[in-house]
Amino acid sequence: MNHEIEYAVLCNKGKVRDKNQDNFWCIGSYLEAENEGLKEVYSKVVRVSASPAFVVFDGLGGEQQGEVAAYIAANEFDTLYINNSKENLKQFLLDSCMTMNQKICEYASEQCIQRIGTTVAMLMFDSKSIHVCNVGDSRVYQFRDNNLTQLSYDHLATYLKKKKLPLTQNLGIPEEEFLIEPFITKNEYRKGDRFLVCSDGLTDMIHDEEISFLLGSRCIRVATERLMKLALKRGGVDNITIIVCEVR
Repeated sequence: MNHEIEYAVLCNKGKVRDKNQDNFWCIGSYLEAENEGLKEVYSKVVRVSASPAFVVFDGLGGEQQGEVAAYIAANEFDTLYINNSKENLKQFLLDSCMTMNQKICEYASEQCIQRIGTTVAMLMFDSKSIHVCNVGDSRVYQFRDNNLTQLSYDHLATYLKKKKLPLTQNLGIPEEEFLIEPFITKNEYRKGDRFLVCSDGLTDMIHDEEISFLLGSRCIRVATERLMKLALKRGGVDNITIIVCEVR
């Protein structure tokens, strides 16, 4: 069956941060390093035969130039997506993580920056399956039959007793210091499935039960707008990036 994917994306600086250090990649679209997010929902429809990818990057706010790290990753993913075969999506996603990590580290070395980094959460489609890959705590969810399931894995130091747990992995770590291990999984999809790719600016503000309820909105544009509106209403303490996809 020749499925289509309708997607909607929003990116917002939030109410507290001076900069937007989030970025995304949706079918060739991404933001410059210095950006104010998106003023309104951007949405399109793409065929599954094109192996569409939907990616969220969350530059590390506690580090220098998190917005640059997110941009380098988005720009490099764009190049990789255009120039590489996607016959084996698992290998493509793994190789992409390693290459994006290398490019960020090279920039940090050239600029004499001690630490620079970003998370990444990626969702890709082939003719029968979705492939999910992430490093850090940006997330990918599946919404099916009013049930919300997290497909990504949070790379967080859960052994620490802190309200905001630190990351155990992210893009921007030199290989000689630590070899990142991207989480990758594969699932089947079907007509009517919805998927959410987002930064923790959303999930830190809204519980999964609320996300599930809002993802049930009549269309994905409305769902995306309502998710953003609630995250901002709760305080918007971080940058917020939301991508919602629906299989048609």
